Amino acid sequence: MYRRMAVCVASTLFTFAVHGAKCDPAPLPALKHPIAVIAHRAGRGIRPENTLNAIRNAIQLGADYVELDIRATLDGHLVIMHDSSVDRTTDGKGEVKDLTFGTIMSLDAGSKFGKKYAGEKVPTFDEVLDTCKGKVNIYVDHKSAPTDQVLAAIKAHGMAHQVLIYNGPDGLKEWKRLDATLPVMPSLPDEYRKPGGIMEFERTLAAEVLDGNLVGWTKEYIDQAHAAGVKVYVDNLGPNDNDKGFEKAIRMGVDGIQTDYPDRLIAFLAKRASRSGSKPIKQP
Repeated sequence: MYRRMAVCVASTLFTFAVHGAKCDPAPLPALKHPIAVIAHRAGRGIRPENTLNAIRNAIQLGADYVELDIRATLDGHLVIMHDSSVDRTTDGKGEVKDLTFGTIMSLDAGSKFGKKYAGEKVPTFDEVLDTCKGKVNIYVDHKSAPTDQVLAAIKAHGMAHQVLIYNGPDGLKEWKRLDATLPVMPSLPDEYRKPGGIMEFERTLAAEVLDGNLVGWTKEYIDQAHAAGVKVYVDNLGPNDNDKGFEKAIRMGVDGIQTDYPDRLIAFLAKRASRSGSKPIKQP
């Protein structure tokens, strides 16, 4: 705790000197599982990604977070879309930033995943916040939208205690400038992957969590993050998105795992707890 306080004080002084803003440590959302279960794009391996259908399924499964990508339309509405264009996941074409809200709302975001999901729409951020409130936390991947607009939507829906914000370090400094009470999570830049590097990075941005693909982390780096009072959520996407990869991540000491298959991770955690003869303990 004292290390964390020292890091935050140092980061506060740095941020105040450079940006004229104040940095305060922020509490993380409550979890259901001992390791945060993060449904990547709301569970893109089992439902159409970034849709309300996928979000509702993740809630039913018992995920801790749904990871969702936020973009703004040509006329300034916030919608959920990973890619800069709608081409891959919908029946439309074009960049989100060049399409009107009405055009995007007319698209089918389910058929390309499976015929039975035909008619699934691209959700708005407001719809997502309403759906998730009190049921599941949101890992906000802030792709391309005005920071103040995204923040205003979160606050308007009373969701400030249920979000974790992901962006690059510069983008997250803007988030902390606007509201230091929200927890933020960048990927650790490569230049800080060295002895003492995480503490050095925390002096530039007092992030509550660090992110990155599992293959980019070692137990030594994770221990270094914990010594600085920072949690580590890793992406187990691709070849590590299975029981073997989940076990590897947990043995390294991670605090959260992002997966395309939240059903697999939840089942794995239940089996692991059963083998150990202990009940899963919620993290604060």
